[in-house]
Amino acid sequence: SNFMFPSHDTVYFYNQLSPAPTPTVPAANVISLFSDAYTNVPVDTWRTGWSQANFQDVTIAGNPTKKYSNLDFVGIETVRSQINATGMTHFHTDVYSADFTTFKIKLVDFGANAAFGGGDDVEHEITISNPAQNQWISLDIPLSSFTGLTTRAHIAQLIYVGAPTANNTVYIDNVYFHN
Repeated sequence: SNFMFPSHDTVYFYNQLSPAPTPTVPAANVISLFSDAYTNVPVDTWRTGWSQANFQDVTIAGNPTKKYSNLDFVGIETVRSQINATGMTHFHTDVYSADFTTFKIKLVDFGANAAFGGGDDVEHEITISNPAQNQWISLDIPLSSFTGLTTRAHIAQLIYVGAPTANNTVYIDNVYFHN
């Protein structure tokens, strides 16, 4: 009952993860948090202390990529250098997962006082139900879809949420605002 592989067989892995597509939006129209294609603005952290996820910087075929495993939610902050996206029309991110069933994106603006709390914070979360698996998905979401994000001059938090809760791995690349 022992099973042996003949010595001439080769095992091939067909689901090798390829890098995310390269963005084509002109750099003059972009505020980038993370992309090889653009100069990135300062980001305080790609995983806040209050996040429920593991985080790793990985390289896929020479392309730097963010990897979140055991993802429930992860907070990404630009508190020290808040993003003024008032002139932007879209939020973009490329995502890849073999196992998520729902993916959410929340943007938080700290308001005119540029501080958490204070009564002028606004936020909105977008839900992508049943996203395609095992392929890069380019999410290019009109900022007008973030209806609760009524101000955009002090964006300080980006939160990604994955389901099944704490049981999915998501790769992220090309995180930027553009017009």
